Amino acid sequence: MSNHPKTGARAADNRAFPIIVFSLATAIALGIAMLPFAAKAAGSDSGSSGGSGYTVAAASKEMRKATVMIKNEDYAGALTFLEAEIAKNPDNADAWNLTGFASRKLGDYAASEVAYDKALAIDPKHKGALEYKGELYLTLGNLEGAENMFDRLNKVCFLSCKEKKQLAAAIRTYKKAN
Repeated sequence: MSNHPKTGARAADNRAFPIIVFSLATAIALGIAMLPFAAKAAGSDSGSSGGSGYTVAAASKEMRKATVMIKNEDYAGALTFLEAEIAKNPDNADAWNLTGFASRKLGDYAASEVAYDKALAIDPKHKGALEYKGELYLTLGNLEGAENMFDRLNKVCFLSCKEKKQLAAAIRTYKKAN
């Protein structure tokens, strides 16, 4: 190793450079590959606005049944199981989020907003609740509220996430129609 002529800093041996680059590239690739598993382990909402792709890590029987009913668009039936889940686990942000979703699909916007607010009080970074509350705001004609939810999603999603993309698309559609 030699010293830099101006700074006096020691120069690294050039033979180590390929090893360092390979190690760094491997670490980055592994980190990116693990992102979907980290999101699933956190119990995040990975589903579409239709609720058909919603998954919950280690879901209870009530949550599994509610999810199936939502996929089949039986929102009233889903609420029965979600109410049972919330009675057992009142701090289940996923159950509150799905309660908000099912209530919104049934046209009960006040109950929907209350449920989303509870989900976000439990988990302020709940991607599903942020997206769905933004969609509720669009349904109610509150573009500013939807954009606020999008801004919060933008902070929560590291690079990008399905919920952020879906809310962005819903906002674009709303703006074109109005």
